[in-house]
Amino acid sequence: MPAPRPITICTVDHVAERVYIHDPYVVTFGPDETSTDLWTLSNDGRALEHLKVLRPPQRSRRVAPIVDGQRILVATLKRSFDAPELHIFDLHSGDLMRTLMLYGSPDDVRMPYSSALGLALVGTRVVDELPRVLVVDVAGNGWIEGVAHIPPDLRTSTDRLSPHFSAEHITDGGNIICSYVPPLLPDVIDHFTLMRWEGIPQESTLPTARADFPITLEDGDAMSISCCIPFLGGAVGPALLIAACEGAAETVYSCWSVVRAIDIRTLGTLWTAEPIWGTIRHLYHAVDAGVVLATGMYHTRDNAGKNIPLSIVAALDDQTGALRRLEHVNRSVQGVSVRLCAVSRGAVVIVFVNGEVSTTSMDDFLCEGLARNADSQKVVTTRLWQNDGGKVVDVAITSSSVVVATQANLVVMYW
Repeated sequence: MPAPRPITICTVDHVAERVYIHDPYVVTFGPDETSTDLWTLSNDGRALEHLKVLRPPQRSRRVAPIVDGQRILVATLKRSFDAPELHIFDLHSGDLMRTLMLYGSPDDVRMPYSSALGLALVGTRVVDELPRVLVVDVAGNGWIEGVAHIPPDLRTSTDRLSPHFSAEHITDGGNIICSYVPPLLPDVIDHFTLMRWEGIPQESTLPTARADFPITLEDGDAMSISCCIPFLGGAVGPALLIAACEGAAETVYSCWSVVRAIDIRTLGTLWTAEPIWGTIRHLYHAVDAGVVLATGMYHTRDNAGKNIPLSIVAALDDQTGALRRLEHVNRSVQGVSVRLCAVSRGAVVIVFVNGEVSTTSMDDFLCEGLARNADSQKVVTTRLWQNDGGKVVDVAITSSSVVVATQANLVVMYW
C-alpha cells in the first residue's frame, strides 16, 4: 500500500468564503462583501503573508479574479442590477483604479486572460439575444476592444434552449478560442464546435479556424464543455486540454467525459482519451510525471436504487491520452464528501469537507493508486484540525501547497 505523505500546516486568523490562487498571490473573499484581501505565498509555499485589502470589497463569485504581477493589477468581475462591472485594482496599494461597465449577464465559468496583451475574454448573454464573447482591455485605458459572435451558419435560438457560446482561451499571440454547443431543440445535440479568431474579432469577423467534435456516447443527446486548460505537451506547438461531458438530458447516470488534446493553430486533435464515466470538472497537467490528472464526479446507484456519488481521479498519459490509473472515492464508504482533488508538488492531493486530507506521491498513485484501509477500503487520511465541528468552506491549490478556508480561519498545508 502506498504511504501517505506527512503534512505540515500553518493557520492564519482570517475568515473567507472563497479562495483563489495565482502563484504566488492568493485572493480571498469574505462573507457578504465584508472584505477582499490579497496575500502572497512564500517561495516554499509554507507562509501566507497579508499584502493588501482591496477597496471597496467585492462579493465572491465563481469566476476567478485576474492577478497580473507584471502589470501590477487585480481584476474582479461583479454582477450588478444594471450591468456587470469589471473592477481593476492596483496590486501595490489595493485601491480601485477603474471600473469597466460591460453588458449582459456574464458567464459564471471562465474569464481567460493574457498578461502579454492585457486582454480578458468575458462571455455574456443579453435577454432575447444570442450569447457573445467580449474582448476587454483590462491593463490599458480602453474598454471593449472586440466581440466574438456565433457564425451565422450555426444553429441558434434565443429562447431558454439557446446555444452555449463560451470563452475558452486567449494566447499571448492574440488567438482567441471559443466553444459552441448547439441548442437541444429542435434537434438533439450531436457535437460541439471550437473556433479560433486570429486577432481581435469585430462585429462580422468570422473565425480563422473551426472544428467539430462529435458526441461519442450511444444515445447521448446533450454535451457541455466542463473545463479547458493550456497544454504544455503539444509536439506541434501551443495546445489545449479540453474535457467535454456527454450524456442523456434526462438523467445524471448516463454521462461520461471525453478529454482531448487540441492544437490551437489548426484545432486538430492531437489525441482523444477513452471516455471516463462521470463529469470531469478539473484537469491538471503534471509535466514532470508525464500525465494529465482528470478529476470529477460520477453518480451510480446501489442495489436499493439509492444515489451514490463517486469522486473520480484519473491519470492520462500526456502524449497519447491512454489511461494510466483510475480511482474512485465512494462517498458512502468514506463517510464524507471530497471538496477538492488536484495535483501539487508531485502529489495527488484530496481534501475532504471535514478537513481530512490525503496526499499520495504521483509515482505511488500511478503504481498502486490511493492509500486505502485494507478492511474498509476508505482512503487513508490525516486531519488538518482535531475538533470534529470544523468544515472546509473553500480550498485552492498552488504549485507547492494547499490553502483551505474554514469557518474560522485559513489553513496552509504543505509537505
